[in-house]
Amino acid sequence: MDFTPAHLARYLTHKLGEAVRVHDVERFSRGTSRQTWFVRISRPTSPAEDETLVFRADLAAGSIEPTSLAQEHFMYERLGHTAVPVAPVLFWEEDPAWTATPFYVRRKVEGSWNIPGFLDPDPTHDALRIAISQEHLRALAIVHEVDWRGLGFGDRLPVPRDEADCAHRYIDTVMDQFDQVRGNGMPVMLEVAEWLHDTAPVAPCIALCKGTNGFGEEVFREGRLVAMSDWEEASIGDPAADFAFMQYLAPELERDGRKIWGMEQAIAYYRSIGGATVSIEAVRFYGVLRAMRLIAMSEKAGGSVRDQPRLAEIRQAWTATEVGYICRRGLIAAMGLSDPPPAAALAELHETIEAPL
Repeated sequence: MDFTPAHLARYLTHKLGEAVRVHDVERFSRGTSRQTWFVRISRPTSPAEDETLVFRADLAAGSIEPTSLAQEHFMYERLGHTAVPVAPVLFWEEDPAWTATPFYVRRKVEGSWNIPGFLDPDPTHDALRIAISQEHLRALAIVHEVDWRGLGFGDRLPVPRDEADCAHRYIDTVMDQFDQVRGNGMPVMLEVAEWLHDTAPVAPCIALCKGTNGFGEEVFREGRLVAMSDWEEASIGDPAADFAFMQYLAPELERDGRKIWGMEQAIAYYRSIGGATVSIEAVRFYGVLRAMRLIAMSEKAGGSVRDQPRLAEIRQAWTATEVGYICRRGLIAAMGLSDPPPAAALAELHETIEAPL
C-alpha cells in the first residue's frame, strides 16, 4: 500500500465519494504483528473539522501472526454488531488498482493505550491500577457473553465440540499453526502438547475469547475502556484463556503484608459481575498454551526474515530469536524440567513486544 498523502487522498476521495484532504499520515510505533497507520483527514460532510482513520496492513515481509488480516477485519466487522467496545470498520480493500496487498480501514476511537501513573510502582497509584483492571474485566465479561453462534464467529474460528473439548481444540489449533510455519523440528512443542492434552481442564462454558489482553492492547479515555484492540488471537473456547495473558492488567499488589489485588482477586471480581467460574489452575494451563502460540509466531517471523531479508523489519528478527528462546525455556520449566526464565526476561519480553519501533 502507498501511504503517501497524495495517494491516500485520491483513494479516500474515490472510496468516500467526496473530496478528501489528507493532513497527516503517521505509522503507529507500537506492536509487532502488522502495520498500523493513522491518517488524519477532512471532508465536506464530516461531523468534525478533522477525523482520523486507521489503516491496517501486513508487514512488507508478511505478518508474524498465524491468522490472516482478513480474519482480523472480520472480527472487527462482526463485533461492531455487539456491545463490545471496538472501533467501527469502514471497508476492506484488495483492488489491485489501489494496492498490491490487502488492507482495511476503521475509524480511530479517541483515547490512548497509555494511562499515566498505571505502571508507576508508587502505592499511591494502587487505586488507579485496581480500577483499570476492573474496567478491563467488565469489558471481558461483555466479550464472553457475545452470541458467537448467531453472529457467525463459528464460521471463521475453530469451534470445540463441547466444554471438555475446548482446551484440546486450542492445543490442536496452535500445533496446526506451528506446523505450517516451523523451520526445524522442535521436540519440546510435541512433548508439551501431549502433556497439556493429559492435563486439560473442562471449560465452564464455550465463549468468544479475545486472546491478547493487557496494557497497551486497549484504548482508554478518562479511565474508561472505549475500544478493545488486537483481535488477531481471538478464539472460541474457555474464558480462562483470556486471563492467561493480561500484560499488567491483573497486577500483583501486596501492601503491608496484605494482598490487595492480583490474579485471584481479578478472577473473583469477574465472577461477581456475572462472569464464568474461572479457576487459577485453568489460567496457568492457558498460560503455557500462550507460550506455545508465541513460539508459532516466532517461527513465522523467522520465515519472513529468512525468505525476505531485505523487506523484514528488525522487530521480526527479534521475535524470531529472543521471543522463541524465552518461550521455549518457559515450556521446559512448565513441565518441571528446568528453572523458569528470570522474571526480568519475561518483563522485557512483554515490554518489547509492544515497544515503539
